Amino acid sequence: MNTSSEIYCSYLERSRIDLQVEEANVYVARALRYVIENVLAQLSATLVVTISTRDEGTARWFEYVMNTLVYSWRVAAVQLLRFSTDIERLRVRVPGRKRFNLLLVDSYEGLLNSNITEDNADFDDPEYYFIFLQTRDHLIPMELRLILDHCLEHYWLHCNVMVQTAQVDVLVYSYFPYTSEHCQAAQPVQVNHFDGQRMVNATMFPEKLHQLHGCPISVLTWNQPPFVELTWAEGRLRASGFEFQLVEHLARLLNFTVQLFNLTILPPEHYRLANGTREGPIEWLLERRVNFSLGYFRKTARRNQLLTTGMSYYSAPLVAVLQRESYRVGSLALLTFPFEWSVWLILVGALALQMAIRCAALPVLELLLGQSLSRLPRCWLHRLVLAHWLYAVIPLRICYQSLLFQLIRMQLFAALPDSLEQLLSENFRGVCAANTLRMLHELPLVAHRTESFTGLATPYDQEVLDSLQQAEGRKIFAIAGRDVTLAYLRSSSRPDSYHVVEQPVNVEYAGLYMPKHSYLYEKVNGVLRRLDDTGFIHAWRRSAFVAHRSRQQELPHERDRRRYISNAQLSGVYKFMTLLYAICGCVFAGELLLQRWQDRA
Repeated sequence: MNTSSEIYCSYLERSRIDLQVEEANVYVARALRYVIENVLAQLSATLVVTISTRDEGTARWFEYVMNTLVYSWRVAAVQLLRFSTDIERLRVRVPGRKRFNLLLVDSYEGLLNSNITEDNADFDDPEYYFIFLQTRDHLIPMELRLILDHCLEHYWLHCNVMVQTAQVDVLVYSYFPYTSEHCQAAQPVQVNHFDGQRMVNATMFPEKLHQLHGCPISVLTWNQPPFVELTWAEGRLRASGFEFQLVEHLARLLNFTVQLFNLTILPPEHYRLANGTREGPIEWLLERRVNFSLGYFRKTARRNQLLTTGMSYYSAPLVAVLQRESYRVGSLALLTFPFEWSVWLILVGALALQMAIRCAALPVLELLLGQSLSRLPRCWLHRLVLAHWLYAVIPLRICYQSLLFQLIRMQLFAALPDSLEQLLSENFRGVCAANTLRMLHELPLVAHRTESFTGLATPYDQEVLDSLQQAEGRKIFAIAGRDVTLAYLRSSSRPDSYHVVEQPVNVEYAGLYMPKHSYLYEKVNGVLRRLDDTGFIHAWRRSAFVAHRSRQQELPHERDRRRYISNAQLSGVYKFMTLLYAICGCVFAGELLLQRWQDRA
């Protein structure tokens, strides 16, 4: 037996470099080097290289090709770690984010064994996958189709597969999810090939979503005016509203048709996840049965973890609203309200001083109270005191009576609260939509006072405000979006009967939700950012609220009245009281003259 022949055969069996001639191995390594240097290195400074095969011999051949590549490429040092993928052994997983990937696999099963799908499942921004598939020529079409279907299913938009044929042709395939022939399908399309020195096409990852060829994009929504307003017209479901305008703009820009799915929102106690039953919006998106979900879909940490959402196009400060009736000043309090306590103390002190000067202070007290005197004092000193009180008290009485008259006419209110903490300290109870209450429970202040809040089984803030209107005389406040609240109060017959607390309770953000890793994420985010920069989103939102308010039944309401007292408002009262006192002065002077004439007679 030839010992050297046995050693060489054992070497070949262990290394498997005999899969093809050495020139072919160098050719493949040169193609990979071109991709790394001219494509992947231009996208990122980091690269994850993964070798995942079910055949140990092919894994050794991949290592040999990579060693050849690294040996000829002296730009950077590379360390290769090899893990066994035998089913009988424990599979080793290297967790972490893997955004730019070069995968060397021998089959679709090898791709699954890499666990890269699970590693990138919790991230929104897209990844890049360049997969080198090494297998027999007759297996290439089937394995290629399985890999590209996997890319489509998991929304790997930037996914290319490189194969090497028996004729040492290095070809690169990808897929286009939307074409004029098919929609939402992964048909293999050759996008590049290696000529020995470079890839023929400069673009390795072509643009795939600039034109959707009229394919249907499913949109899950519900009636939530003015964001989305659903109506039936000509036997067909139609939508309008601010958010639907955004989707229509996307449809015109990307050339797709909108396929509406109307969902009836159930009470929150029926929800299985953060929002939705088995037929809820989150489940529809998790199962990838729809592409978008909109309808004032508010952002939460739980929803952001389960789904993908673009930039927020609408922020809704939550405000507390209460009826002013709870703070109306009573009739007894109105008597002391026009002056501060310091003024009243000065008046009482002055009265005590006068009573101390003259023990018999009945005329002084009668004059102070505005009553007529039965007789004048004989002493001129006493007459001077009474004259002093007369001239000093008349302006004071005019101001007091004028203020009192104006306060009674304006229905004065006490100092209204300006924060949620003040409302809770005064034992008010809050009502809000159940979804809003779920988010409020994350606030530390509310988490310790859950018994002070009640969630209504409704998704509409208008119904929450209706419940506040029915709770007259009780210490209850409502929590709703500021825009909805202001529109509701403007259409109310008594807008001045409500008070909106200045300090917001919280701020909610709404956005378009998509399935995790949706390849529409980049397009939607880019379009929303451009619309926001140009001011279109603000204009559409404003017009949607105005149109919704005009469609509501308008009730006659009073003009906004000022809530402060000025001298201009009291000028009429001042003139009237001055006229009365002038008449009284004339009558008094006439009585004195008449009394003098009778005494002389």
